[in-house]
Amino acid sequence: MRAGDLKAGMFVELEGKIYEVIEVERQKVAQRQPHVKTKLKETVTGKVIERTFVSSDELKSPDASLRYAKFLYSDGDEFVFIDSQTYEEYRFKREAVEDISPWFIEGIEFQIIVVNQAPVAIRLPKVVEIEVVDTPPGVKGDTEAGGVKPATLSNGVVIYVPLHVKKGEKIKVNPETNEYLGRA
Repeated sequence: MRAGDLKAGMFVELEGKIYEVIEVERQKVAQRQPHVKTKLKETVTGKVIERTFVSSDELKSPDASLRYAKFLYSDGDEFVFIDSQTYEEYRFKREAVEDISPWFIEGIEFQIIVVNQAPVAIRLPKVVEIEVVDTPPGVKGDTEAGGVKPATLSNGVVIYVPLHVKKGEKIKVNPETNEYLGRA
């Protein structure tokens, strides 16, 4: 594949690592070859790098794809997901995904990055609807625009929510940032 053909969402292999193309900016400079400025996200670590290529540079195109899968269950030291289209199972070792595992809620769909027919990374959804199981009650006079308080969610994660949120309510949360987004 040529660098000039890159588009957001494609995968490339650089220095033995697989990257997803996040942004592409084409630059033409007078009397020079066109350049392609890119932002690339490493599929396993999530580290973002910037690289500039001459548009005629040849890049290696890996056998990589983005699949949608739902979380099924945890099996000892593994988490099991099922592909929403092919019904193929993907398994991840607990230690590889421990930091995001509280968000593995049955039935929620995740993006799985598959390289050479093997799952290598999981992307959390942008929004998860979840129940508040514990939070201190609001005080009379609290307003929707005022302060925040801690709330424990049904998956055990503690986030900060506005004072008007009550125990038992369903809310929307960004699982990447643990940020309250609104009522469900």
